[in-house]
Amino acid sequence: MKINIPSTAIMVTEKCTLRCKLCLAYSPYYSSYKTMDIEQAKMTLNTYFQMVDTVNKISITGGEPLLNGDLGEIIREIYKYENQILDEIIMVTNGTILLKETLLQILKCNPKVKVIINNYGEISKYAEQNYQDLKKWDIRSVLYDENNRYGWIDCRNHDLKHKTERDKERQAQSCAFFQGKKYVINRGKLYTCTRSAYRIQENVIPYTENDYIDLLDNDTDIMQKREKLFALTKLKYTMSCAYCNGLIENSKKYKAAEQLKS
Repeated sequence: MKINIPSTAIMVTEKCTLRCKLCLAYSPYYSSYKTMDIEQAKMTLNTYFQMVDTVNKISITGGEPLLNGDLGEIIREIYKYENQILDEIIMVTNGTILLKETLLQILKCNPKVKVIINNYGEISKYAEQNYQDLKKWDIRSVLYDENNRYGWIDCRNHDLKHKTERDKERQAQSCAFFQGKKYVINRGKLYTCTRSAYRIQENVIPYTENDYIDLLDNDTDIMQKREKLFALTKLKYTMSCAYCNGLIENSKKYKAAEQLKS
């Protein structure tokens, strides 16, 4: 039983410097905020990379990752598993914090690293400087702005939308997030997407233990976790899909990073 995961994002913090109304990680909407420290990162990554054989892409996300004081150490920890990461190690930042030279040195160490900088105009005052610094250090990077950015979608409505088995399956089959297996790790647990993570963590929807994997659960051994992950990859939908519009072909798109007023 070989397990390859296309994509897994590691939310190193739920805190953010922005309050984007349509944030797909729901950063402005958490009742309290958690940040991953290096010890939790070590335990989480150790378990994750025992569960999977390979992963195509690992993303370091938030919130805003640069708010995590252990970020450099966490990235170094990820490097220990680079042979299992087939394509890229991506860090995503919103251009509100200047990249420090110490972090640039760490990012420079691995050719699989790519930094995605989102430039949201005036609120991303360091986006262009960070992009130029990354080029100067010869670190692969992409600068997204209004000219090359995809529109955002609105997943804030958590009402039950798809009631029958067929409707839930149809929704999941049409969702780019679910079909792309864009998994996320937050608070020591692996979820099928950030929507599912938020809804479960905040008790917004009903759920079962089949909807996530607790990577820090010492009562479940690695083989059991591997079996559970394998089963997760075969699911036709999760509970969260019933409450979600997801990213589908005709999803309405909105301007990026519109800020909450209060």
